[in-house]
Amino acid sequence: MPMTMTTNATQDWGRMEAALDHLLDLPATEQPMALLHLAGGDAGLLAKLRRLLDQMAREDTWLDRPALQDPGPLDPPGNAPAAPFASLAPGQRVGAYRIIGVIGRGGMGEVYRAERADGHFEQQVALKLIRREAIDHVDRFQAERQILATLEHPAITRILDGGLHDGQPYMVMELVEGQSITAWCRDRGIGLDGRLTLFLAVCNAVAYAHRNLIVHRDLKPGNVLVTPQGQVKLLDFGIAKRIVSGQGADPETLLAPLTPGYAAPEQLLGGPVSTATDAYALGMLLYELLAGARPWTLEGMPLALAVRAALQEVPPPLSQFAARADGPPPVPMRKLVGDLDAIVAKALRKEPAQRYGTVDALARDVERMRDGLPVSARSGSRRYVLGRFMKRHRLPLMAAGLLTLAVLGGLGGVTWQYLRAQKAVARAETIKAFVVSLFGATDAGFPTDRRRRDVPAEKLVDLGARRIEQEFGQDPGLALELYGITRQLYQSLDDAESATRIAAQRTDLGRKLYGNDHPIVIDSLFDEVWGAITAYDMGKARQVMATLDAVLRTSGRDETAYRAQWWMAQAALLKSGPDSQLARRQALDQAIALYERHAPDDPDYIRALQNAAILRMQTGDYAMAAALYQKALDHRLATDEADGVGIAPILVNQAVVFERLGRTGEALGNYERAGPLALAAGGVGPSYWFALAQRAKLLHKLGRRAEALALYDTLLAQIRDDPTPGSPHIRTTAAQVQLVYANSLTAEGRAADALPILERLRPIFESQPDDPRDMRRLRLALALASAQLGRDDARVLLSQLLAENMAKEPNGQDTQDLRGQWGWYLLSHGNMGEAAQVFDDAIRDEARLRLTSITPTLAWTGRARLMLSQGNVAEAEAAIEHAQAAYDGLRAAHDVRIHTTLLLTRSAVRLAAGNREGAVHDAATALADAQRTDAPESPLIRQARDAVAAAEEKNQAH
Repeated sequence: MPMTMTTNATQDWGRMEAALDHLLDLPATEQPMALLHLAGGDAGLLAKLRRLLDQMAREDTWLDRPALQDPGPLDPPGNAPAAPFASLAPGQRVGAYRIIGVIGRGGMGEVYRAERADGHFEQQVALKLIRREAIDHVDRFQAERQILATLEHPAITRILDGGLHDGQPYMVMELVEGQSITAWCRDRGIGLDGRLTLFLAVCNAVAYAHRNLIVHRDLKPGNVLVTPQGQVKLLDFGIAKRIVSGQGADPETLLAPLTPGYAAPEQLLGGPVSTATDAYALGMLLYELLAGARPWTLEGMPLALAVRAALQEVPPPLSQFAARADGPPPVPMRKLVGDLDAIVAKALRKEPAQRYGTVDALARDVERMRDGLPVSARSGSRRYVLGRFMKRHRLPLMAAGLLTLAVLGGLGGVTWQYLRAQKAVARAETIKAFVVSLFGATDAGFPTDRRRRDVPAEKLVDLGARRIEQEFGQDPGLALELYGITRQLYQSLDDAESATRIAAQRTDLGRKLYGNDHPIVIDSLFDEVWGAITAYDMGKARQVMATLDAVLRTSGRDETAYRAQWWMAQAALLKSGPDSQLARRQALDQAIALYERHAPDDPDYIRALQNAAILRMQTGDYAMAAALYQKALDHRLATDEADGVGIAPILVNQAVVFERLGRTGEALGNYERAGPLALAAGGVGPSYWFALAQRAKLLHKLGRRAEALALYDTLLAQIRDDPTPGSPHIRTTAAQVQLVYANSLTAEGRAADALPILERLRPIFESQPDDPRDMRRLRLALALASAQLGRDDARVLLSQLLAENMAKEPNGQDTQDLRGQWGWYLLSHGNMGEAAQVFDDAIRDEARLRLTSITPTLAWTGRARLMLSQGNVAEAEAAIEHAQAAYDGLRAAHDVRIHTTLLLTRSAVRLAAGNREGAVHDAATALADAQRTDAPESPLIRQARDAVAAAEEKNQAH
């Protein structure tokens, strides 16, 4: 607080605050007389009040400065301010570091971007240097340095070095590239769960500092950055303080600059700080994260008034403030009412003893809120605790609500209703005990020679499934629920076969209890269908689909979400048949229409839109695919499930469509947005990997090799470090990422590095056929890598793949691209006749393919090579001009190395036609491009060097 206070600072401020309140309400002409009366003979109070009034009367006084500027220590009014310290110039050395530029300035120091300059290793850092006019506060600077040196936490900025420069202390810290936590969430549209995840990461870092007896004292969005990868970083321990038992305020504390909008009342009063001080700031940070703004705005307000507002005003409830916002709040109001209102209110209480005593307690309440458990901020209310229990066990406890109706209507039905409610509670407890017993108890079938933690989860669920009929045969309703839970457990373990088997048992039991057309039976039949499709048991799936069709027709459910789901399953079944695209599209159109009419809020509606978009993309209707993805995205954002889990996949798939439409900027934007969303929602894992892999792949295609390889390095390190390598889904996704990486290696001329990776992936895709196309993509990657290395198996692989694709999807994009690659393989191996036929076929389809496929460019370029080999220079010139025109008209994102190949061919054509200067220019351009996009050992670079040499030699000869 920029004001010198006595040891009775709290009491003095209380008297000053009351007097100042009265004075500020009076006209300026009446203030001097009132001043004498309010001081009541206290000369010290009179002097302080007079000084404050004198300062407020000036045009440019400290108390009239905006509250969120850094005013520095308060000097007597007549003191002239020190001259501002000149920034270090770029290139200037400070110790072992070279200054690059200024990052920012504070009340005590300046922070620079710098780089290691002593040649030991390359590293960019943040260098903080104390300002000359703040040299009197060198103890605080040194304290920050010592504090950072003691803190080793991934979310706290690390100190790397320190020393003196021209008598001024400096410290070197980890350079953090990122945005403030509020801006990061706003720019990426992060939902409630993602925001709470980041907030808990901040709490974890602050709690770690507290355990090391450090209070930060300046927590605010600007000091909490989030990196592009979604990593929280806590900055600026410049006014942090060690906690010493029994220590009160000290002069350095009182002079420390702070941010009134986030400062706790005890900081503003100059009182002792504690862990509750940081809890207050975290409460304000959470308020801003969830409501989009703080409850009061102090920017531009004179500091005296800002302090008064922060001390006296009680923030409105979080949900009410969010509801009054001009625009839509970042989190819907209904999600803030109740627990989050209470948590924020407790954190922001004026009295430290009434707040959370520790940051761990605050974080624990946030975690309990997410888990549907009672929070301490609302402790003491039996109605509230019971309400949380009922919310967690909504279905089993629905009957308990009837007890209230019985009381309102008289006491006659109370006994029956009460017993029914008791039974519902007992049922919930039985379900919980059963699930817990799967992992915490033993039974007759458990292997006695093994510890339970050493037994795979699948085995534990198998044991539980066998117990359902044995232990709950007398309560079939309860057995139905347990079968449903067990099926979900199998599904989460990627055991489709067992999930389908349990769903069938649930169906049979449901029929016995309720008949053929009860919703439980229908749901179980759909579980069987989807399980069979996932397990590629199409015969079983068709059999159950026929049963479902009859049930839906006879029960009058043709115009319901059930029939929409049936059409979705039908589309998935048709996927396995030849020439099925039209029928699949019609099935999905039926599903979408039914959802729009009868169940627009059904989560499967979004899935139907996405499936329809995928189908449109496969048939080349990219504009419609983009529109369907946008519709799915808009709908997802408008629902309660607007989180990274649901949004990230839509963004990634839409980005793939944007690539085909040539909207590469939007595609990269989607990938960049999807990665952090997936990270915030599910942490480092498959969704995050896939988003980053697609972005790296596009960057590599665009020739931004260094950026792409850096992303790949990050991805591969995460895959190696993944703690759950046994999960089939994670294994498959990791393999898909490595396949994308290997393709990029081949594209840049490193087939020798790609081939071992691809060979390792074969058994993974064979054992986990998530998508049959994975195996086709792997075989194509193997073929292209083998072709680059001159292996004989490349011809067989390419010809087989082309035949399969022509039979399955003759007009598909992958098929057309493969035609061009096959033609060039034939050309490079001297099969001129076959190559000519492939190129001629592709050229005939140019009108249909030219906007979205590389094939016309490859075909015309290949034809130019063919004509040149036959000595027909005029035809070669015409063909290469057609190739350039096709390339210029290509709208889809593509590998820029294609143009390098085109340039090399045109160089050869121009050389044969006598245009030696043009040939040299094309060859040199091709070489420069290849050196930028390819590895040094790339065959393309070698070809470009040969072309440059040939063109220059012929040019010099003439």
